[in-house]
Amino acid sequence: MKNQTRNVRLAIKKGNEIIADFKQHTHGKLNLWASITDLSEKYNINVEAHSKFNPGVYNAIVAQLPFSDFTYDEFVEVLMAFQKEWDIPVLTHEFPKKELFNLRQKYGARIIRDDIVRKE
Repeated sequence: MKNQTRNVRLAIKKGNEIIADFKQHTHGKLNLWASITDLSEKYNINVEAHSKFNPGVYNAIVAQLPFSDFTYDEFVEVLMAFQKEWDIPVLTHEFPKKELFNLRQKYGARIIRDDIVRKE
């Protein structure tokens, strides 16, 4: 296993704390929601729960990782650490087609799901 950088370890620790708190205060199945936002230059990871009793979706920001501090590979490392810890699917939003394909090849389509795919 590759050595994790301090930034990656802290992002995983803080994100797991947020997910644990979110899970304690919501109900319904959880999903991770990940996006790569060029405009803000951040990798974003959210957790969401669809309500069992009331209409709607509850959402919490788990991590916003600046491009300047995290590589794409480190972002994936953080994201998949959450997926493994909580055993929940990852919904991707506006991932480049190549990266989405590679993630599906590595982790499977049952874990990596897409909403909107960018051509580039």
